[in-house]
Amino acid sequence: MQKILIAPWGNFVTWKEVIYSFDGVEKESKSSISAICEKIKPDKIYILVLDTLSHLGSENYEDIVKEVKEKTESFIKENLNIDNYEIIVCPGVGTFPNGKFYGNLVDYYSFALYELSKRFDGDLEVHLDLTHGLNYMPVLTYKVVKDLLEIQSIKNKVRLVVYNSDPYVGREKETLNIHIVEDKIIVPSLSFDGVTTNFLNTTKFIDKKHIGKIMREINQNKKIRELKLMKQNINAFLASLVYALPLVYSTFFVDEEKINDKIKEIINLFISNIKVDAENKELKRYLKFEDGFNALVKAYFTSKVCKIPELIKNELSLKEIEELKNTLFKENPNAQFIKNEIASIYNIVNTKYKTNELSEIVENWIPVYKFRREDVDKFNIRNFLAHAGFEKSVTEIYISAENKNGKIELNEKTSLRYNKEHIEEKNGIKRFIFKYKNKNGKIEEINILEKIEEILLNK
Repeated sequence: MQKILIAPWGNFVTWKEVIYSFDGVEKESKSSISAICEKIKPDKIYILVLDTLSHLGSENYEDIVKEVKEKTESFIKENLNIDNYEIIVCPGVGTFPNGKFYGNLVDYYSFALYELSKRFDGDLEVHLDLTHGLNYMPVLTYKVVKDLLEIQSIKNKVRLVVYNSDPYVGREKETLNIHIVEDKIIVPSLSFDGVTTNFLNTTKFIDKKHIGKIMREINQNKKIRELKLMKQNINAFLASLVYALPLVYSTFFVDEEKINDKIKEIINLFISNIKVDAENKELKRYLKFEDGFNALVKAYFTSKVCKIPELIKNELSLKEIEELKNTLFKENPNAQFIKNEIASIYNIVNTKYKTNELSEIVENWIPVYKFRREDVDKFNIRNFLAHAGFEKSVTEIYISAENKNGKIELNEKTSLRYNKEHIEEKNGIKRFIFKYKNKNGKIEEINILEKIEEILLNK
């Protein structure tokens, strides 16, 4: 299990040396992470700082980030005996002696969410030191870490330990005790926010006459347009985890890199619309992240965490369905529907079919409604969810069975898939369309992914 330490920092230039005491370790230092590191020995340290530490000497935002990183690096090398650390510069707001920084305060959450989502992987023990963060940093950093770990724990073992020290009141060499605020095993949360098309918006700091131009730049961006087309597939994938839908997961899984490619473009748009006035020492962000961006980052991270390559395909055997039930869906109460459906399949084979009848349907893909000896009817999304996605109108079954001592038993090759006639794919975007005749004999269509998305967004 990898052990990482995360620490949001404010203006470290003003910090004084004190004695930090933690669980038998005492370290004279300007930061609490010295004592914590000596005690827990993390594999990696992530230090989050704000761009508000810059003196705004350049109008190039990359220079601003570089300046803050170098300043933080210098402080660490001069004052702390730590290694294997990484500095992450996040957007901040406020008025300080070195300049004025205008923007949306919670952009810090969005930016840190993405940066840490790229770095979290596998079984994790996360140690979060909230001793030094500037006002809004501790609460937003805690939210970022908790939100990510609740996704990480879908498939991994995850522990979170949170620290804070006694407050510093200005006395030289005083001893500050470091306290454990929280120590818990994180369990999965299935309350995914569906991805919407609101990724970026303008702030009040932009001249109104430029709003139209910037929004057109966003809406006409090629990758943003592609993302809007992908949105339904992404939400179907998320819904597969919320409602325990094995075939939706395997058939409509959206790879993390496809999502990450679009996130990078949104980040680039955000950064390219940061304007720095070096002469007047002002930084203004013309764009802010919206909830749709946060949901997109979580979708990217969910794809990264939940990717099981060998189970991403158009058909699943009963054994593979059981594997998904015991991994991705192990904490999901809706997994009971999977168990019920598989039990129903076994029951039908074992009780309703004689050996000679079974021979007619073995080794062939047949619609489930025929297997159940029921007629096809109009697709119903509620039935779809209640049957773990194995809705009889759109699902096919491949029966592989053996006659053991006069008893018919399914073997592990028995599989389920969605009828290929209902699935369309163009430019990597899949559609799941059920066609039926209405009362007038006219062919109508139901967009199943759209129905799944509506359920997710309105849950």
